Amino acid sequence: MRAKVPQDVQREDQILWFITLRQLVLLLIGFGISYAIFTNMKAKYDLDFVDLAMIWFPAGLSALFAFVKVKGIPIGQLITLLVEQMAFRRSKRWWIQHGGEPVFSLTTTVPSLNKEKAQKTEEKKFDRNKVKDLARFLDGEKSNFQKAKQ
Repeated sequence: MRAKVPQDVQREDQILWFITLRQLVLLLIGFGISYAIFTNMKAKYDLDFVDLAMIWFPAGLSALFAFVKVKGIPIGQLITLLVEQMAFRRSKRWWIQHGGEPVFSLTTTVPSLNKEKAQKTEEKKFDRNKVKDLARFLDGEKSNFQKAKQ
């Protein structure tokens, strides 16, 4: 008996049309809070447009958290990642040998204090026979040096 193996296991299951369970729960909570505030305020006060906008703010916020994604990441997860990065992760620290103040940077480029030393690179000269012997050794063949020993 053959069974179908799902290909996209990272995708959330859709409950109603295009709405997932997570989105449905977020919407129910947000709209429930807004409706509860609306019914309590309607009984006591005469509501105008500004009051209604403030009452339905939780519903809009829950819709934002349910549907909006930034670069494929849901807003709730994005906010959690930003808080984690600011609170718990340390910035990258770079150490420069022989020099001055330590550099704290979030970038990957490190300024060079001794540019003259960086410019004075020596070219190393390689013997072609040694390189060929090394290539043969790595390929599993016996090199001229090994043959001479035997």
